[in-house]
Amino acid sequence: MLPVFLGEPVSPEMLAATLAKLDVTLQVLEDKFLQDKAFLAGPHVSLADLVAITELMHPVGAGCQVFKDRPKLAAWRQRVEAAVGEVLFQEAHEVILKAKNSQPADPIIKQKLMSRVLAMIQ
Repeated sequence: MLPVFLGEPVSPEMLAATLAKLDVTLQVLEDKFLQDKAFLAGPHVSLADLVAITELMHPVGAGCQVFKDRPKLAAWRQRVEAAVGEVLFQEAHEVILKAKNSQPADPIIKQKLMSRVLAMIQ
């Protein structure tokens, strides 16, 4: 989300590496945590599900199709959304889902944040 917020392009190499790490993480989430359960911690939605879905909605907000070609994860997302309620789920993620269409940060703010952001991602 930082490149979207800062209006800075991401190199193809960095994007590929980040997406590869995301793919590994999604596989671990499915295999080690979700397994064959309805929710991450068992048969009912829990804080673990809410935290995980919130984290996964960030790449979705940036345009990454996290749930595409992952039917187990997509079904889990639908169960979490149903448990929370569709309206509340959409409301909770409204800002992040609109982020890719927003304007970059003000140049003054961008300048102040850029050195900190670069230090974090390198």
